Amino acid sequence: MKETVNDIFKRNYGVFTHEEQQQLKQAKVTVVGAGGVGGVTLISLARMGIGTIHVVDMDHFDYSNLNRQMLSGISRVGKPKAECAYETLKDINPSLNIEVSVERFTQENASALMAGADVVIDATDNLVSRVIIHRAAQTAKIPSVWIAVTPPFRGGVMTFSDKTPPYELVLQHPSYNKQLTEDVCAEINAIKNRRAQHATTFGALPDWADDFVNGQQPWAVIAPIANIVGILASYEALKVILNRSDLAPIWAPQLVLVNLATPDMVKVVTSAEGSWDNGCL
Repeated sequence: MKETVNDIFKRNYGVFTHEEQQQLKQAKVTVVGAGGVGGVTLISLARMGIGTIHVVDMDHFDYSNLNRQMLSGISRVGKPKAECAYETLKDINPSLNIEVSVERFTQENASALMAGADVVIDATDNLVSRVIIHRAAQTAKIPSVWIAVTPPFRGGVMTFSDKTPPYELVLQHPSYNKQLTEDVCAEINAIKNRRAQHATTFGALPDWADDFVNGQQPWAVIAPIANIVGILASYEALKVILNRSDLAPIWAPQLVLVNLATPDMVKVVTSAEGSWDNGCL
């Protein structure tokens, strides 16, 4: 088994130096969310050789996850996503150190859940949780990776740090410098309704958008876009950890814009205003 474990990352050499592979082994990444984006992000991090991965997710798999979530399967319906992630990641690399937290990321536990992390990846689909993640990460001076997946074929990725503008300013949130009261949280959640309605201009079904706003349909996501965004998120974490001069992360407000319906499916863009309307991403 020891020889097998040593062989796992043999084909990384040539892309990474032996010293860089050791850097990855010594790194810790916390991933909040083990679903569509988070699942493939976790798999990619494990296969690149990250030494410690902390999985944070309170949800259980259900049948609606099977269309896109790479950690899901019929045999896993009803099981905690974070614990299933543990099984899969250990099967990829038995020597991987995995921490599992089957709980929601909150203001109260944020510091504990991010402890020791070199990078935090926000792979949750809850907009209030995202505010908490990026606020806490910036305060702790831990780089954090943001993602978006929007129907029908769009997404985005960018990385924040204590040296970038804050998440809520870059994404034009009404919550900047405010306590997360019930009213403020309602304003944050309303952004996703605007995104659903705006998505119809890119080909999302108008009936679906109306039903989503009325709480009658879940967010629409297909496997290609969720998994491409997840791979890009893992790649941003890799760049932060290696800190190579020729491999810079896409620091906010720069944005990796994904639209699989266009010829230039993935491109890095910069806003002239220095921020983005999250209701349109």
